[in-house]
This record gives sequence, C-alpha cells and structure tokens, in this order.
Amino acid sequence: MTRDIHLSLYQALTKTEQDSLNWDVAALDAPKGTQHLMFLNAHGVNMAKDNADFRRAILASDYLLRDGIGLALAFRALNLSETDNLNGTDLIPKVLARHKTRKIAVWGSSEEALATLGAQLQGDGYTDLVSMEHGFHEDSFYIEAFARLRPEIVVLCMGMPRQEVLAEKLGLPGHDCLIICGGGWANFQSGHSKRAPKLVQQLNIEWLFRLCLEPKRLGRRYTIDILRYFVTVTRISRATK
Repeated sequence: MTRDIHLSLYQALTKTEQDSLNWDVAALDAPKGTQHLMFLNAHGVNMAKDNADFRRAILASDYLLRDGIGLALAFRALNLSETDNLNGTDLIPKVLARHKTRKIAVWGSSEEALATLGAQLQGDGYTDLVSMEHGFHEDSFYIEAFARLRPEIVVLCMGMPRQEVLAEKLGLPGHDCLIICGGGWANFQSGHSKRAPKLVQQLNIEWLFRLCLEPKRLGRRYTIDILRYFVTVTRISRATK
C-alpha cells in the first residue's frame, strides 16, 4: 500500500511536470464542460501522501501546475524536466484578465478580503461578479450556489485540501465552467496578505519571507514538514526504480 501511494505521488509529480511544460493560458479561453486548474507545491505533496481524496482530485485535474522551489528540487531528484514556476498568486490574474465579462465567483478567504477584492476587480473592469463568499460554509452551500448561479469561472480560496475536494463536487451537465483552486490568492490580490519583494521572489526564498511574517502558522510547514517532504521524495524515487 505504501509503495502504491508513492507511485501515485510520482504520477502527480509527472503530471505536474507535463502540464507545466505544456501550459498555455489560451487553452482556458473556451472550456468545454467543467475544467479544473490546480497547483501543486511541497505542502500539497505532503497532504496528498496522507489524504486519498486530495490525491484523487489532483490526479483528476485538467491542469496541475508547479508552485514553488520545493517541486523544482523534487523534479531534479526524480530526473524530471525543469519547468517554469507557475504559482497561482501570479498566474490567476493573468487567467482572469482574459475573461472580464464572464460570470465569476470567488469563494473562500475572509469577508474583509473579499470586500476589498470585489471593489478592486470591479475597478479593473470585471462586470459580472456573481458571488463573493467567505470560505466557512458547508460544502452544500457552494454546491447549491453553483447550481443556482451557474458561474462560468469559480476561484476557490479555501486552502488545501478542501478546495480541491470541493472542486470535484462542482459541475453541471452541459454547463461550461473553469474552476480554479487559488489557495491564498484572494488574500494576496486584495493586499490583506503581503507578497515578498520581487528580488526575494526571484531568489526563490519567498517561503522564508512568509515564515518571518507568520512564524506561528507556518513554522511547522517550513521546518518539520519540509524534512518530511524530502523523505517522501526519496521514497518516491526508490519506488520508481
């Protein structure tokens, strides 16, 4: 069973490699049916190891893109190709900018961040924001809202693994919709969370900047969990030989 899990994780990493290499933002211009855009980072690999529902969701996604230096290091260890860093915080605005007149829902984050984000998006020319809801409702609330509002783009900002598992539950027969798992995008885009300076981002140490800002919330993720991650990558490598 453990070997099967590590092989599934390898499959997720190779999917991330290929989807990132083949990424083209124009491919999302006319989704057919329900399409899922997700991102994978080191934290996500740790979660996928322990959560079968999350593992299934990322493997079933239409696009799974590399987020962060942790996956770049794993790709090297597993002899996979180098790819661009396609993190959601930078990429989601580029996706949405092509669809300013479509029906957009943003679910997740806090009411304060969403109020700021909604005003910002309207000021930038987004004309049909059909729903801006915090991320603390039961899944049934979002499923009902999806059926009632029929949005064409949904950005879920609830964090892993909830947003990915919920994304799988959203969809209607004959309705075209792009569902994006955005993590902290709403907080960053609204300015309620601070991005690292550009130089820090370019040096691939934004994780250190975030750790300094939120040591209590992120301390374990960027210390003990990083060690767990590299142990997992080593075991993935052994499982594939």
